[in-house]
Amino acid sequence: MKKSISLLVMVLMVGFLLNCGGDKAPEKAEKTDKETTEKQKDPKSDKKKPEKDTDAVPVQVVDPHKGNISSFILFSSNMDSEKVVDIYPMASGIVEKILYDEGDEVKKGSVLAVLDHREALINEQKARINYEKLKMEFNRQKEIYDKQMVSKEEFDRFRYNLETARLDWEHNRLLLSYTRITTPVSGVVTKKNFKIGNRINASQVAFSVVNTREKIAVVNIPEQEKNFVFVKQKCVISAGDLEVVGFVKRISPVIDPESGTFKVTVEVTDPKKVFAVGQFVNVKIIKKVHENVILLTKDALLYEGGKVYVFVIDKDNKAQKKLVKLGFEEGNVVEVSEGLVGTEKVVSAGKSSLKTDTMVKVVEPVT
Repeated sequence: MKKSISLLVMVLMVGFLLNCGGDKAPEKAEKTDKETTEKQKDPKSDKKKPEKDTDAVPVQVVDPHKGNISSFILFSSNMDSEKVVDIYPMASGIVEKILYDEGDEVKKGSVLAVLDHREALINEQKARINYEKLKMEFNRQKEIYDKQMVSKEEFDRFRYNLETARLDWEHNRLLLSYTRITTPVSGVVTKKNFKIGNRINASQVAFSVVNTREKIAVVNIPEQEKNFVFVKQKCVISAGDLEVVGFVKRISPVIDPESGTFKVTVEVTDPKKVFAVGQFVNVKIIKKVHENVILLTKDALLYEGGKVYVFVIDKDNKAQKKLVKLGFEEGNVVEVSEGLVGTEKVVSAGKSSLKTDTMVKVVEPVT
């Protein structure tokens, strides 16, 4: 009896387990059938996903712009002045006063220094007194001569003595003026070669004065360029970021046979005193100007096989390679004569990683 009950219990347990497993299997099969149906309804589900933004190549771009650009010839020179004067004293003596020092601006005729003038002053006064005395005597003799009470020869002798006295006075006045050292030009004092109490003579340079308003730059140009240079031709004088305008002032008609060059003097317009006399500068003589053309920076250019290309970005943010032709170049800017219309976005950084139809992402430069 006990064996029969145990056998019944075992049969019931096996049946229970079979029923539970049977319920899960249909559920799993039902789920699999559902997924298969959904895939059949959406045939695009197995296709490749669209390219993400993270797959785009980061680039920087520049905008072409319209402007003027020139063709020029470039030379190096030093800033100079039309009037650079070394001033020598006209007389020897001890320096008594110095009225202007280095760096001071002076006008033409200004007294720069004074020498000890006591002896010269005494000589001038003696000559003046002698002249005035003879002049009074001459006037008396003239009255007598007019009354025909003295001969013409005697009167001429008084006239001669008066003229001699006048010239002697003028001479001593001139010697007195030599004790004052003056400047023959307006400008800036660049050198002063003595101190108060020093003795100076006529063979020594006392001062140097430079007219900083009439600046020039002299360049030597190859003879092959002679037909392209003319008086009043525009020039640009520069040094670093500083720049002023100038014009061709003089052209030498002679070719130096040793160097094969001719001298050109450029007048510099520098009212704000941007450049100092003696400063090293670059002189650009403008040959021709192209106006209102498409300009682009050189960092956007790509050179391949002797040709020049750029990458532009289309409306789908894809890079397109374009062949361009260049015109004039000036500094970091070039003229694009063919290949662009001027409204494109041109890749300037990151172009080495690009091919035609490469997806790109424009990023701002790091400041």
